[in-house]
Amino acid sequence: MDSNDYALGILVVERLTEARQAARRLSLVAQAHARRPTLRVRLGERLIGLGEWLRRDVVLAPQPS
Repeated sequence: MDSNDYALGILVVERLTEARQAARRLSLVAQAHARRPTLRVRLGERLIGLGEWLRRDVVLAPQPS
């Protein structure tokens, strides 16, 4: 049986395209079903951010001369 490299190349490209499309669909589905962090986690992150914002540019102890 003779192999046709051109036809085989076309089939490979089509299969790769289909596989990439399926992977993209699965990724979008996973993103749509991703759970948001709980209120406790989000509140904790906000409080940490607020503490860092309040603390910046504050010198806690004088620098020795």
